[in-house]
Amino acid sequence: MNLYGTEHHILVHSNTIDADLHKHSFIQVTIALESHFEIEMQGQTVCTEGIVLNSNVTHRLQGSGQPLVLLLIDSTSIMAAAFKRYLGQQAYVVFPPANIEIIAQYIKTQLPFTQNTESYLLFLEELMRLFNLDYTQPVMKDARIKELIQWIKDCTDSYHSIRYYAKQLGLSNSRLSHLFKENTGISLSGYILLHKLQKASYLIFKGKSITDAAMAAGFDTPSHFANTSKRLLGMTAKDIRKDSVFLQVSSLH
Repeated sequence: MNLYGTEHHILVHSNTIDADLHKHSFIQVTIALESHFEIEMQGQTVCTEGIVLNSNVTHRLQGSGQPLVLLLIDSTSIMAAAFKRYLGQQAYVVFPPANIEIIAQYIKTQLPFTQNTESYLLFLEELMRLFNLDYTQPVMKDARIKELIQWIKDCTDSYHSIRYYAKQLGLSNSRLSHLFKENTGISLSGYILLHKLQKASYLIFKGKSITDAAMAAGFDTPSHFANTSKRLLGMTAKDIRKDSVFLQVSSLH
């Protein structure tokens, strides 16, 4: 399994993605690299090679051992906005097979070579172009938000609180959340959740136990991390541990 973590999305490449019936606030894009997969939504089962789900759509994903790429995108981000325009008011859209064939081939040939921030961002830019979606990276202007992002990245303890960060910057909770969204295109709460999930995954890759990694990342309990991982990534913490590669990417500068 390969996991790529950024400020506004997580990309997972794995053949162990199977998620029980659940829903979440993220925009979810699922692409099959070899064969179709089944996804159950709103009482019906769709067999497809590529699909995008709107946020808060109850679904069950059955990868059946097929290699899949899963994109979980913060629904308040600029990247998500591009997919939302594509979705319109629909709960989901199945991508045209011809388009998915091109995208799957691109992922298979290029993703193995994305080994740093620069190469991943180039990969992502071309991927969005192949989806025929307009996506522009946000540019931050507020020095306080740049400082906040660095604080969160450098944080060595398990405490992540909007209230705490707002106090450090002399702002109200709502004002900080507004400034963060204005400067980054994503919500602060969504960013913190993705950061915690990425941090726990990274610590597991580095050899920490699942319990220690979960607590160090700021989850209330190991089971909270396990449930979040299963709900969002469609795999358990033990699955994350098996033959995994982790790359943390910064797309905010």
